Amino acid sequence: MSDTLEIGENSERIEGVIVATSIKASREGEFLAHQTRNFMFAGLSIVAVTFGLARYGFGLFVPDISRELSLSPDVIGLIAGSSYVGFLCATLTAAWISKKFGPRVSIVLGGLTASLGMLLVGFSDNGLTLLLAIFIAGTSPGFAYPPFSEIIVRRINVQNQERIYAWINSGTGFGVALAGPIVLFSAFNWRAAYFIFAGLALIASIWNYFTTKPSRIDQNNVPQKNGADVIDTGFRAVIKSSNARPLFWVAFGYGLATSAYWTFAVDLLYDAGNADEVRIVFWSVLGTAGIFGFLAGWLTSNFGLRASYCALMLVTAISIGILPIIATNNYAIYLSSAVFGLGFIVTTAYLGMWSLRIFNWAPAAGFAMTFFLISLGQGVGPMIIGLCLRNGIAMDWIFGFCGVLCLILALIIPPRADRCPIKGNIKKRVKSMVSQRF
Repeated sequence: MSDTLEIGENSERIEGVIVATSIKASREGEFLAHQTRNFMFAGLSIVAVTFGLARYGFGLFVPDISRELSLSPDVIGLIAGSSYVGFLCATLTAAWISKKFGPRVSIVLGGLTASLGMLLVGFSDNGLTLLLAIFIAGTSPGFAYPPFSEIIVRRINVQNQERIYAWINSGTGFGVALAGPIVLFSAFNWRAAYFIFAGLALIASIWNYFTTKPSRIDQNNVPQKNGADVIDTGFRAVIKSSNARPLFWVAFGYGLATSAYWTFAVDLLYDAGNADEVRIVFWSVLGTAGIFGFLAGWLTSNFGLRASYCALMLVTAISIGILPIIATNNYAIYLSSAVFGLGFIVTTAYLGMWSLRIFNWAPAAGFAMTFFLISLGQGVGPMIIGLCLRNGIAMDWIFGFCGVLCLILALIIPPRADRCPIKGNIKKRVKSMVSQRF
């Protein structure tokens, strides 16, 4: 359109518009301190049930479900992939729902689909019904997660945005950690566990309904220039943005690399002869470590997005590639799960921050596209891995390849525009922080 700003052109004018819009938002609709805390914990809860339980919880039950329903590895891979396909479909829809009806509708819809999908998992008695249930459950984070970027940008003080986002993103870790005790409480009955998951998702949906009430700025939040021409904030403009291409490649590749761990790690441990209790502890450690994903904001503030991203991508690569080698050593696999849980949650937070910095003129669409590509990789991954296993490729080689892929992605780094407030190398930054505290 002639009245639409092209990406990459008139950047100074766009930046001025964004600053003006942010100032206006802070005056009209910014959350008060207690509202910010309530919003943060409500957001954390919906991420916990949609990502931690509805989406990633399936990996914990793969050995039990495959045995009870007599499902082969390639069918399990297809079912796991359907969760990510659901996420992709919902992500594309969520941006439209959020723009048309407001973020609250999409967030609550995500919680309700999580509850419905997990309820259906509990009633599944064959591969087809399970695939449908996992697909529905998989749509939930696609509906619920992207709209939070819109609320954070419009209603949270600029200085607190990355910290609040990091806390909400860490909800995945809380959900995964919670799954272990629930499985123990349900006496290793995967159907009973999914019924409990569904109830928790319903509670989180109600909480977010009351927490994410719309404000006047949510109804009028599209940046303008000269009071007339509207900036294109849709997916088309986001895709055309050339400075986002490194981010998009990393997002897809990271989803592909980590899909092996989320879907087949517990199955790998089962094949290695580990007891049920060991696998439950493994999964709980993974989630508990992910809780510390809230440190993403602190790490970025002290070491910069670039250094933090590279370090976490490296530890994620090691935790994935080494798992088949240490599968019979309990302490080693717990260490691997802890490193992966922390590395995954923090790295996805970095990708979200990278997105918010590039697409501060279109936070919802840019954020949605980033996580769309992560899930595209995670959806394709299990299907490819299932076919590889069917054709005799060992799990050791698959996990090793995924670890190497993470190492390659560590070389695709965020732009140097990110500056750390403490000058000098990492050693000097650590000494500076210690001297400030003591």
